[in-house]
Amino acid sequence: MRKELSKLDYFTLKVFIGLVEFKNGSVVAQKLNTTQPKVSRALSTMREVLHDELFVRRQYGVEPNLMADKLYPIVKKIVLGFEEIADVSAQMPSKNQLIIAAQEHLSGFLVDSITEIYEQQGLDMSVIIQPWSDNVQELLAQGKIDYAITVNSKPSDLVKNTKVGDVKYYFLAARKGHPFFQQTLSFSELRKHKFVFINYSKVGLVEHWCETYAKERDLDIKISFKTSSLAMALNHVAKTDDICWSASIFSYPYLSTRSDIDYVDVTDFYENVLFPAGSAPSFDYFLQYHHCHDNDFSNALSELLQQKLLHAQQQYEQQKLK
Repeated sequence: MRKELSKLDYFTLKVFIGLVEFKNGSVVAQKLNTTQPKVSRALSTMREVLHDELFVRRQYGVEPNLMADKLYPIVKKIVLGFEEIADVSAQMPSKNQLIIAAQEHLSGFLVDSITEIYEQQGLDMSVIIQPWSDNVQELLAQGKIDYAITVNSKPSDLVKNTKVGDVKYYFLAARKGHPFFQQTLSFSELRKHKFVFINYSKVGLVEHWCETYAKERDLDIKISFKTSSLAMALNHVAKTDDICWSASIFSYPYLSTRSDIDYVDVTDFYENVLFPAGSAPSFDYFLQYHHCHDNDFSNALSELLQQKLLHAQQQYEQQKLK
């Protein structure tokens, strides 16, 4: 068997790692820029040399067996050794490319942080921003997206979730001069207008909290539309009598720099009037990435995002005192 081990070249070992991590041959072929038949031949070589099936076929891919689970950390070290050799021998640093998913008002927050970490670590990089969609977690699990910012993420065996911080602030925005701003703030007054809701980076199509609030109290509300784009929502309310619910500190720069809308911070109204006695639903930001990215870079990125979010919230608190 020791002589047969010479058949296990770098590509074959990369295929093995890819199948353990992504559990899908077509995804591995895409990640390695090769064909699915070559992936199948590499797997056949592994099985022949090790005299073990290694993977069990499932409906949407394969599942590693006990032998594959035992071999994975060993093979991972071997491949990392190959890659260290390549890094040392390379005359120029390799260019890294990351695919991220984030809503428009969050993408700068994530891209700036990624850029800062790459500069700190002396790496070259490029980032591709993919628009947010409700199947982001599936794309993360398949390795088609590297990083995403999600609200109240769902647990997954393949996706790592690291809490970045709380969604702390809530705002109502409407066109400049809207009569709403001269009225006493109450839910009954709000219900007289149509709402524009933001779908905030949640996995799957879920109700806005305001819809749930109204249903539980048998109240009718009128919804103009829902969107993941804060800019689109504000462009709409600037030209209509609709009112936009918006949340998080990252909404503030959009709200405060527009001359055609007004806004009001309704955090206290949300937390103490609509939901007294601490019953308000809580929302948190999570950095998500495939578990194969669980490394020093991701750890540094998580810490920087936490620091930046906290700093932005502290700056807003100081601004309110002026």
